[in-house]
Amino acid sequence: MSKNESMNSSNIDKVLTILEEISNHSDGISLAELVKQTDIPKTTAFRILETLKERQYVTLDAITERYILDLKSLELGMKGLMNVNLVEVAIPYLKKLSSKTSETCFLGVYNAGFVVYLYKSEGTLSIQTNAKLGARLPAFCTGIGKALLAFQPQEEIDRVLNEPLTRFTERTIVDRVALYETLADIRLKGYSLDNEENEEGLTCVARPVFNYTGSAIGAISVAGPSHRMLRKIDEVNDELEQVCSLISRRLGHIPG
Repeated sequence: MSKNESMNSSNIDKVLTILEEISNHSDGISLAELVKQTDIPKTTAFRILETLKERQYVTLDAITERYILDLKSLELGMKGLMNVNLVEVAIPYLKKLSSKTSETCFLGVYNAGFVVYLYKSEGTLSIQTNAKLGARLPAFCTGIGKALLAFQPQEEIDRVLNEPLTRFTERTIVDRVALYETLADIRLKGYSLDNEENEEGLTCVARPVFNYTGSAIGAISVAGPSHRMLRKIDEVNDELEQVCSLISRRLGHIPG
C-alpha cells in the first residue's frame, strides 16, 4: 500500500469512527467529548465534522453545541435496511440451526391468513411434512403461521379467525376463544408451538423475525417427529431464539 493510500485509509477510518460515535449518542455529543471518546486530534475531528456538516451527514445544535446525525446519514441507513433481503440474510443461520438441532428448519412469511414457505434447510434426521417450498398453509394451525398471525393488527386477526376453520387433525384448535388466547400467549412468550395441529405426528416450534420497523416480516420454525421434538423442545427453542434475534438485528430491529 502506498503512502497516499495509507493516508486515505486512515482518514476514512476516522470519518467512520466519528459517525459511529455520534450515532451512539441520541442526545448528541460535543466536540470535546468526541475527541475524548475517539482519540482523534481535535483539529482533525473538527475538520471532518465541518465536511460532514456541509454534506448533511451531521448537524450541530446551535444551543447545546452537540453534534447529531443529519438526514443523509439516516437516509443511507434506511436505504441499507430496505435493501436487506430476508431470505438472503436468513439462509446461513437456518443452515447452522438445522445442523445444530439435526431437525429441519423452515422460513415462511405471512400472506392473507396463510403462511408461504420460502426456504427449507434439512437436518441430518429425516422428516415427512406437507410444508414444502412454495407451499401455502393456513396460519391458524401451523407453527410459523401462528407466530406471524399473533403479531398482525387486531383487525387482521379478527378477519382470519372469523373465516371457516378447518380441522386437520384431532389436535387442530378451531375454537375461536381458544385461538385468541393462544395468540395472546404467543405475543407474551415470543414463540409458538404446533403440537400435531396441522399434521399428525409432527411437532414444531416457531419464532417471528422482526425488521427495523418492529414488524414481524417472517418466522422460522424447527420441525420434527413428535417423539423426537418433545424430548428436546426447550433446547431447540433456546437455539431458535438466538437465531431469530440475530436475524432480526441484521434487519435493523432494536428490541424494546
